[in-house]
Amino acid sequence: MEGLIFKNAQNIVDIDEQKGIVRGLGSVFGNVDSDGDVIEKGAFSKTIQENRSRIKYLYQHRVDKPIGTMESLEETTEGLEFVAKLAINTTLGKDVFEMIKSGLLTENSVGFSTIKQQYSQSDSVNYIKEVKLYEISAVTFAANPLAVMQGFKSENGVSKESLINEYLTERFDSLNNLVKSNISDELGLAVEFEIKSLKELALREITEPIVVDHSAEVEEAEARAKELIMLNEYIKSL
Repeated sequence: MEGLIFKNAQNIVDIDEQKGIVRGLGSVFGNVDSDGDVIEKGAFSKTIQENRSRIKYLYQHRVDKPIGTMESLEETTEGLEFVAKLAINTTLGKDVFEMIKSGLLTENSVGFSTIKQQYSQSDSVNYIKEVKLYEISAVTFAANPLAVMQGFKSENGVSKESLINEYLTERFDSLNNLVKSNISDELGLAVEFEIKSLKELALREITEPIVVDHSAEVEEAEARAKELIMLNEYIKSL
C-alpha cells in the first residue's frame, strides 16, 4: 500500500443549476498519465462497494472544505463516473458551484491510496489494479499558470505569444463571468489575487524580448493587461 495519491485533469461534463448537481469523471481508465501510471477498469469496484457512503466531494483536496456528497459513483467503460450534490446553501458550496458554472473550475481530481499494482518492465508502466478511494475534488486547472505558460510552444503556424494570449484571455473571461455572479467577499479576495497574478504574467510576457517581433500580439496583450487592471479595480469596489 502506498500513501495518498492525487490524479488530476478529468473533466466536469454536466451540471444541474437548480439542484446543485455536478456530474463528471473522477478518473479515466487505460491511459498512461504523466507519472507513468495506468488505472485499470475494476480498480475502484471494491472501494465503491465498501466505502461509497463515506466518499465526499471536496474543494482542492481540502478535507476541511467539503462541498458535497456523492449521489452516484460507479465504474463505466470510460472511467470512474460520479454525480455529486453540492451544498449550495453554504457559502463555500455556493461559491464553488458558481466557479463551475462560470467555467473557472473545469477539472476533477481523485484522492486515493493504491492497494494493488503491477509494474511492467517491458513498457515502463505501472498498472494500478485496486485502490482505496477517499474523495473526489473540484480543482483549479493550471494552479501554476507560469509553469503552463512556459510549456507553450509554437505549433501549426501559431506563435507562442498567441497561445499565451489565448490562455490569458480564457482565464480573464472566466474571471469576468465569475465576478458578475453572486459570490462571497472571501471568494472576491481570491479572485482579486488571481487577477493580480494574471496581470503580472501578462506584463511579464509583454517585456520578454521574443515578443518584440510580434507587434500585434504585444498590442493585444497590452490591452488585455489594461482590462485586467480595470477588473481588479472593480473587484476592490465590491
